[in-house]
Amino acid sequence: MKSQNANLQRPASKPRLLTAAICALASSSGSLLLPAAAQAQLEEVVVTARARSESLQDVPSTVTAFTAGQIDDMGIQRAEDFISQTAGVSMINTVETGDSSLSIRGLNGARDAETNFALIIDGILYVNTYAFNREYADLEQIEILKGPQGAQYGRSAAAGAVIMSTKRPTQETEGELKFSFAEDNTYTGLATIAGGLSENVAGRLTVDYRTSDGFYSNSFLNDDVVDNQENYAIQGRLVFDPTDTLSIDTKLRYGKSESAAIAFNAGFAIPSFQAFGTPGSEAFYQDVNDHDFIFSNNVKPDNQQDVWEFSIKADWQFDWASMTTWMAYSDTEDSFIADGTSGAFGFYNGTEACQNTLDALAPSYTPDVPGGVTALPAPTFIFGSAPGAAVLPPYSPTTCDGYQYQERFQEDISFQIQFDSPADQALRWQAGAYFLDIERYQAVSQALDDGTNWPNPSGNTPQEIFSPLTDAMVNDTFDTTVLAVFGSFAYDISDRIELSVAARYDREKREATNNVPSPADGNFSNFIDFCGGQCTLDGETLPASPLNPGFVNFDDFTVASEIGKRSETFDQIQPKVSLTWDVTDDTTVYTSWGVGFKAGGFNNAGSTEIVDFYLVQNGGALVAPPVLFEEETSSAFELGFRSALLDNTLNLNGAVFYTEVDDMQFFEFFVGPFGLLRTASNIDEVTLQGFELSAQWAMTDALRLDVGYSQVDGEIDKNSLRDYTVGNEVPNNPEFTANAALQYTQPIGDWEMFGRFEYSYKGDTYYHTVQDDIVPATLFGGPPANYDVTKVDGFGLANVRLGLRSMNWSITAFAQNVFDEEFIAEVILAPEFGGGFISPGTQRRMGLEVSYNF
Repeated sequence: MKSQNANLQRPASKPRLLTAAICALASSSGSLLLPAAAQAQLEEVVVTARARSESLQDVPSTVTAFTAGQIDDMGIQRAEDFISQTAGVSMINTVETGDSSLSIRGLNGARDAETNFALIIDGILYVNTYAFNREYADLEQIEILKGPQGAQYGRSAAAGAVIMSTKRPTQETEGELKFSFAEDNTYTGLATIAGGLSENVAGRLTVDYRTSDGFYSNSFLNDDVVDNQENYAIQGRLVFDPTDTLSIDTKLRYGKSESAAIAFNAGFAIPSFQAFGTPGSEAFYQDVNDHDFIFSNNVKPDNQQDVWEFSIKADWQFDWASMTTWMAYSDTEDSFIADGTSGAFGFYNGTEACQNTLDALAPSYTPDVPGGVTALPAPTFIFGSAPGAAVLPPYSPTTCDGYQYQERFQEDISFQIQFDSPADQALRWQAGAYFLDIERYQAVSQALDDGTNWPNPSGNTPQEIFSPLTDAMVNDTFDTTVLAVFGSFAYDISDRIELSVAARYDREKREATNNVPSPADGNFSNFIDFCGGQCTLDGETLPASPLNPGFVNFDDFTVASEIGKRSETFDQIQPKVSLTWDVTDDTTVYTSWGVGFKAGGFNNAGSTEIVDFYLVQNGGALVAPPVLFEEETSSAFELGFRSALLDNTLNLNGAVFYTEVDDMQFFEFFVGPFGLLRTASNIDEVTLQGFELSAQWAMTDALRLDVGYSQVDGEIDKNSLRDYTVGNEVPNNPEFTANAALQYTQPIGDWEMFGRFEYSYKGDTYYHTVQDDIVPATLFGGPPANYDVTKVDGFGLANVRLGLRSMNWSITAFAQNVFDEEFIAEVILAPEFGGGFISPGTQRRMGLEVSYNF
């Protein structure tokens, strides 16, 4: 086995092993036509997947890697730019700026719980879920590991890991300026400069900026406030090398983002409502893939995020080992305000503001009226302005929806120390310890829209969450403390066989403290009266209803403070065993087995009681989500191969995998008269199995082809929350994913012309455990809702880049989604609501990018 950089080069040879597999792949792709002569060779890729530098060929896991040259060729700026070219991985990001989620081989990340993958940037583990979805500057390499990596990276690496390396400053002065402009008033900018500051100190300063009007517009406000965004970040880095054996790396970053949020329309699945015969009623049962998106809410959404990050990392080299220690700190404040969902229940219909807006908009609800005021989202129809005379979707142009407001603040600090043996010995080992402390504050409130300055509230700034307008809320502080120890060894049984054993023990303590005040704690003029004015405590009538409806059992009222602090501790040993065999100098076969782990946690206080009263006791076909959702554990087996063929011009890789998951964490969205709830629950038992193939081919000196394909079959074996979903597919798991990229380069004097065509395909996808099921729409009186119209059809996206570059200059024309494919980005179902919330995908965007480096 080869573990040092100096030993990474492999002799060129042409083994006959796997020739049949190569021919089969060439035949199936239709593109792999062998050239008469291929002069170029693929570069050797060195990765840090196991926290030490080694050849990608030697890693006993499936890894997709992008080198610095590929990152530049692909124009990677954000995570979605490389996820689309990674087989077996898909990404959604629809609710707000930082609310992204990855599916890796069918293992999902549950919103409001933990991420399902470890994010490592320059050797430091980032635990804030918001850290992933942002601009990336100065990238040098990206590695995506698939399958559980908990033995190496801990409790957040159940599905895999994303490892990024950025350009380290040196004594050589260098810099870059990059600008791009594209459709939709989309502009980006990047400026970076690096170099020596003294004999032993080098630094880098980077600033990036992005702004866009987005793809969609609000037809009621006549403004681009649906998916617009503006963000910037400033990052400084200092590297201090006081001796030949010690290096200290310090980074400080501040990022700010302001954008829209909740770019959704409602999608209903209630066939019986079509019998109304009223114009617009046909939309109550409609395939989500046929939905015509209209955004016409009267509230301008506003999502604001501020992020501070600081880290310091030290590397010491000793004769017997090396030691790496680091500390990382992160502080994120994220909030958004948007139109609410309550209009669908007529909740605010009795208010004067609601009735006034219904009267003003009545003509535009009737499709037969010539010159209607504005197009409105379906299904919408109105019988009059009296309470109960309108059927409205969420996010309507009326004030009848109210506001929804959310705050999520997180502060975390972590430490790690790790020892590594020298890499040039037969027995290589690692050992270390890790500490993490997280404080996360999460609150969601519903508030009355009193119609002030309707239809465009002045400024639309987020309201104080405890303002007199607040009607309902959940509000908790979650504290997490993690202690872990880990170790591994890799032993060369022979020149061609390596045995690797790793294990990690994580102990995680979770605490939750409720922050919702009782009515006695303040003078709240709550519109919602959950007790009909008769909320009592110790026989005394309370002056107001509780802000959290979960604190009312309609006979008595529980003071928030009596809930107290909830606490639970989770722990798990995460082993991984791998065997790697160099069958020839150019072909490696590996197998591994490992355990993945994600700690459990608490939902917002009151969530269980709210769902139980409104959605279970009223005839819902589910069990209320637990106060405490369980830890998720998985057992994964993989068998794979890597080969460098045809004189190292073709790499062919493949793997089969099988995973059993216990208590898979799953995000549930509940909506009703109580406002909305975001909860995490568990799917008791899940089975995932599939295979993956990929190839990289230097067809000629000028032409390179990269292809990948992954198929994952996931099935729900047991689901106590919704027992009727057993046998359904695992949610947010595409039927298959495929990608291909063709890169062409041609020297022209001192310049080089280059062109790149990328294509990615995401197969049919369900986003909820409820699929071809018929479930009572509890909130509408129990009519059957048929969810066979909620599967998102597969779609393919193509990107093109074409340009010229020299040693210092580059000019590139690009087109994203060049064929303007229409697709659905996500469907968030709320089954008891009788439907869900649909978000559209991106549209075509063309632009030009210019860069200068020195």
